[in-house]
Order: sequence, then structure tokens, then C-alpha cells
Amino acid sequence: MIPMKQTVTIRRAGALDIWGKPSFSKPTMYPCRIDASTKRIVQANGQEVVATANILMKELVALGVSDQIVWSDELHQSFTKSPLRISIIRDFSGKPLFTQVVV
Repeated sequence: MIPMKQTVTIRRAGALDIWGKPSFSKPTMYPCRIDASTKRIVQANGQEVVATANILMKELVALGVSDQIVWSDELHQSFTKSPLRISIIRDFSGKPLFTQVVV
């Protein structure tokens, strides 16, 4: 299988405050694999954006595009991003094996 030696913290977006910014839930940590690379992708709305990492987490992880993903790299730089693309990788029976997030 794929080694999951890194971790990400996910903060789920909640209700909007009076300034229109979401409040975030208690952080949850997940083991993952992070492949950092920059590439240009097209979002579902047709907008072109630059993605900085591809995150692979085991099984199905509840995640939305308004949520925050926080992680640190080997140089101890901290990153906080919202998902640009979320995909579920399934086996032949339809069981979720991985959640793939592009940030």
C-alpha cells in the first residue's frame, strides 16, 4: 500500500459570522501522503488556478471546498489552504479507498 507518514489537520467550515466568514470546527488530524508540486488546474466553475499540493488520505474523509486543510512540510513551513478539487478513489466494488484533495 501507499505509506501515510505525514499528517494534515482539517477544520470544517461552519456558519457564517456577521462579516460573511465561516467559523471553523474543532480540528481533526488525519494520516496522509502529501506530494508538493505546482500545477495549473481548472476548477468546476471553469476558473484556472495554481495547485500547490496533492494530498491522499485513507478511506472516505468528509470534506468540503469551504473547509481548511493545515499541514507542515519537512522545512517546518506551515500551510493553510482550502481544497480546489476533492476526489474519491474507489475499488471495483465501489468501496472508498482514498480521498484525494488538490490544494
